[in-house]
Amino acid sequence: MGAQAEQVRDDILSRVLTRALMPGDHVDEADLRDRLALSGTPVREALIALEAEGVIERKPRSGAYVTSLSLEDLMKMIEVLGEIEGAVAFRAARRINTAQARVLRTASQTCLAFKPGEGVDYYDLNLKFHRAMIAAAGNEFMERAVYQTATRLVGYLATRHSLPGEPERSAQEHARICAAVLDHDGASARELMIAHVGFTDTLALDVINFVNGDIASKA
Repeated sequence: MGAQAEQVRDDILSRVLTRALMPGDHVDEADLRDRLALSGTPVREALIALEAEGVIERKPRSGAYVTSLSLEDLMKMIEVLGEIEGAVAFRAARRINTAQARVLRTASQTCLAFKPGEGVDYYDLNLKFHRAMIAAAGNEFMERAVYQTATRLVGYLATRHSLPGEPERSAQEHARICAAVLDHDGASARELMIAHVGFTDTLALDVINFVNGDIASKA
């Protein structure tokens, strides 16, 4: 992929990761060309690459959209993310050093201190905790696997953390995972992380209905 196509890809990914683009949102090719002052060729090249990664889907005579997941696909991808993040937690418990432990503990405490309505999105605090865990695991290939899977799930994960009671649940679970890692209890850290990431069928339906409702409201 050329440098200009990489620029387009990075722009789209940045907006997906910051939730400026959510599942089902249209990716405006004319806007990309105008904002980035590029021709249509690198834009199309970037869209083809992102479609291969599963981040977007292109529809005939309609254009490109951030990929929407069915209930079945969401549950399957959450299973994958849980297993990878569980492996991350297991290795973090074995490898974490003093400086990394301080960062992880602070991230957990910040999640516990979260108060709705204070201008902070809990999901961003959640990301800091998980990134601290990944850093402690010390495996860049595992980090890449988490990133590739989670990027396709950002809209759904952010929606989950916006539902009533979810920030409190998440923060309490972070505290238990953090304690297991700091105790170097890899087996418990892995088990707790898999349960933490997992979705029940009811929760998955709530998330999909919420996301689909947002799509309908923008139509």
